[in-house]
Amino acid sequence: MADKHSVHKFSSNKFFQSIKRDLWVLLFDVVAVNAGYYLALLIRFYVNSEFRPTVSYLLNDWAVFAPWYTVACIVVFLFWRLYGGMWRYAGINDMNRIIAANVCTTVIQVAGTIVFVRRMPITYYAIGAALQFILTVAPRFVYRIITEERSKLRPKGSVNVMLVGIGETSRMIRRQIDNLPEMHLKCFFVCDEESKGVILDGTPVVCGLSRLKETIKNYKIDRVVLADLVLNIETMNQIKEACSEMEATFEGISNYLHNDHAGVTFHKLMECFVGEVTVSLEGEIYKFSDREQALMSIIGRHEVKNISIVDNRLFVELASSKSKRLTVFNITNRPEVAMIAEKYGVDRIWIDLEVLGKEDRQKNMNTVKSHHTVEDIRAIRPLLTKSELLVRVNSWHEGSVDEIEDVISAGADIIMLPYWKTAEEVKRFTDAVKGRCKTTLLLETKEAVECIDDVLAQDGFDEIHVGLNDLHLSYGMTFMFELLSDGTVEKLCEKFKAAGIPYGFGGIAKLGEGLLPAEKIIMEHYRLGSTRAILSRTFCDCAKVESLEEIERIYKDSMAALREYEASMAEVTQEQFIRNKVDVAKSVENIVTTIQRARSNEA
Repeated sequence: MADKHSVHKFSSNKFFQSIKRDLWVLLFDVVAVNAGYYLALLIRFYVNSEFRPTVSYLLNDWAVFAPWYTVACIVVFLFWRLYGGMWRYAGINDMNRIIAANVCTTVIQVAGTIVFVRRMPITYYAIGAALQFILTVAPRFVYRIITEERSKLRPKGSVNVMLVGIGETSRMIRRQIDNLPEMHLKCFFVCDEESKGVILDGTPVVCGLSRLKETIKNYKIDRVVLADLVLNIETMNQIKEACSEMEATFEGISNYLHNDHAGVTFHKLMECFVGEVTVSLEGEIYKFSDREQALMSIIGRHEVKNISIVDNRLFVELASSKSKRLTVFNITNRPEVAMIAEKYGVDRIWIDLEVLGKEDRQKNMNTVKSHHTVEDIRAIRPLLTKSELLVRVNSWHEGSVDEIEDVISAGADIIMLPYWKTAEEVKRFTDAVKGRCKTTLLLETKEAVECIDDVLAQDGFDEIHVGLNDLHLSYGMTFMFELLSDGTVEKLCEKFKAAGIPYGFGGIAKLGEGLLPAEKIIMEHYRLGSTRAILSRTFCDCAKVESLEEIERIYKDSMAALREYEASMAEVTQEQFIRNKVDVAKSVENIVTTIQRARSNEA
């Protein structure tokens, strides 16, 4: 009985949260479902500045049925989940639910008025249903429409791009360009002289090789991207020559083969292509007369590494898409726990020496505040045979050079610099280490975010990790994974990837646990190309488990589950990654609301 009560309570809370979050939409719906049919009467019977007296009884009939109809509509809308959604991402599935809900309410309007009031004019039902549909769609999609249109406004100094080709490949690349604020798609270009220009999704299409130079000049094109996979080599050379003469950069599509950091698969590429194909896979060369043969012969999931045109044939270089597993860190200064963690696949044992300022920053927070020493490094280092020993020192201070010397002498494999705020601090850190061991930067201040370009321009450090806990405090946020849902982490990952620096962010709990489920976070790691993650305290809280046998069981089961789940990432589609991204944003929004409400109640 207690379990049923808990489930009922959870469902009720979720129900009321959805209503509260979309209260303004619900209120608008109350107006919309009544205004739609009221306006239908006015449109049909309002003549010469007055409602026709002979049918004035229809207004009274509308008023009698309106309260009951309103309640019925809200129930139907709740059933079709029209509340609690993230309307900034409204899409075709949301539209389908709105259509279904409006069909149901139209049936209720027709049947209800006939049974309980009177049969109304057919125009009343037709116009009313149409107006209600428009009014219920408007508040849900207007934000999405405005956002889409605003995204087309590019900042001054953006790169003007022309795409050669209007097929599926062009559409695939166009989606990526639209997500890059520094790039602006000005036009499509088709080489066929006989074709006529059109507008494709709001973007002009220019036709004819004879107009190529003129088009580059008129649209002030900076970059020409070849997205026509069946273009012959002679035509491609003509385009290259024209670009060179007009001082525009010419590119193939190899640089655009990743969408949101998930590689475009061979199968997806073949959907965009017709013609002969040559494939390079693991050193072997395969030639196919068409895509059907290629798809039948190349079994398994492979990412496209490179594309070129050789002898008028598409040449595709493939790479296995087997996912690289995450490098995971575990904080402990207990030798016996370190050995267990290493045994079951933890890649790095973390000794945490940071104490300066941490207590003040994380005051009253349920976070790990370690009291490790240099002696812990000396005790654990000889025990490790596979795992690396990572040591977090204090943020840069007067005694940093001596502290780094002690840590290196004790046997650290990797030194982590936390809470840095300037490129100069990073330079001093790497100069102090002098390449004697690996170095990693823990980015956890808004000042670090602001100077990250200067930092990435430096040499001397090996990798970087985004510390969500202190960084979200630095920005005054409520929940650390807001940085993941608001795009901050994604923008940073883009910069790290462009600089060729290995990177990671945050921590992960045991599968099935965590305020934000670990599975969702792991999918974000793979979508964003992250290769490092910290095992949070909830993965195995050794401070609360006295038995070493129990600690070993937890590590054995939890690490096996983690690696098995990671292996499944190789089969995740791009659509699933994007769906998870949206789910994460929605979950974070709900968590933030809950935390803020709890804090308000405490106050």
